Amino acid sequence: MNRSTVVQPASSPRRARGTTLIELMVALTIGMVLLTALAELFARHSNTRNEIDRASQQVENGRYAIETLRDDIREAGFFSGYDDSSSTSQATSACVPRSGVPLTAVNLGWQVSPALNPLTIHGFAGGDLPVGDTCITNQKPNTDLLILRRLESEARSVATVAGASYANDFFMQTSGCADATVDPAGIPFVLATGGSATPFVLHDKSCITPAMVRKLVIRAYYIATCSDCAGAGDAVPTLRVVELTGGSLSNLPLVEGIETMRLEYGIDNDGNGSIDTFKRCKVGVDDCTITDWRNVMAVQVRLLSRNPGKSIGYVDTKLYDMGLAGTLSALNDGFKRHAYSSLMIAYNHTGPREQ
Repeated sequence: MNRSTVVQPASSPRRARGTTLIELMVALTIGMVLLTALAELFARHSNTRNEIDRASQQVENGRYAIETLRDDIREAGFFSGYDDSSSTSQATSACVPRSGVPLTAVNLGWQVSPALNPLTIHGFAGGDLPVGDTCITNQKPNTDLLILRRLESEARSVATVAGASYANDFFMQTSGCADATVDPAGIPFVLATGGSATPFVLHDKSCITPAMVRKLVIRAYYIATCSDCAGAGDAVPTLRVVELTGGSLSNLPLVEGIETMRLEYGIDNDGNGSIDTFKRCKVGVDDCTITDWRNVMAVQVRLLSRNPGKSIGYVDTKLYDMGLAGTLSALNDGFKRHAYSSLMIAYNHTGPREQ
């Protein structure tokens, strides 16, 4: 008997369905929430990174300014063996040459007879800068200025500085010869421009070989209201330096973001090389005499550095200690700030007194 084949009916296909408007709106809403969260996360991360970058740059600038000043103060008064203890010191402007004051050794404060030399560490508290010192341009009000003098550590031969390229730079030569018939005792040093060997007549200890010479360094550090001072200026407070170079004065930005400098001078009153008192040397408050300036053994430098950019919503409630100059109140202008302070020893002043 034949079995009948049972044919199973085919299942009916499922009905195709699209996305409903409600589902689409829900998906869009979820997507927008996620995108908003991601955008906010990115913005916060970006702001945090910018704050870190600004803070890092401010710290780097502050430390660099401190180290630059420390290095120069440590070397201030280095004159390659010249002993100024029997000479007379005088306060001499850093703005030489200028109109009516040509570049000469005498105008720079140096003279063999009678023996005169300029102060190696000298400064002006805020508001005390003489009107005639016109090389100090765009100085920020109520900030201090520091003038340092020394010789370069690099020694050059007389034959080298006799070249034409050194004709506008001043060099000092000091005598090492004890034979008064070779190097007269009345000429302890020669300060003259290069370009010729003729002025440099002193000898080393052999009394045969001409003594080496070193370039004169004069620098004035101050706070300006601008880094790029062309036209109206960029309004970025900057530590600037004025330096005698090639027979003329150059005024260059050194560190941006340094908006205040306060200086205190450590003075040795009893000649043993240690600090007995600190003074700001502010005219009418704690004036310093020429003797005080000669006895400066160290400089307490206080700087206030600000971030290169503003921080949104930042409120500054701090007071910044500027030592004898008092405190500075917060400005609440959106800039974060940090105060730096360092006591910098002038070893060329303290060393001879400690022996």
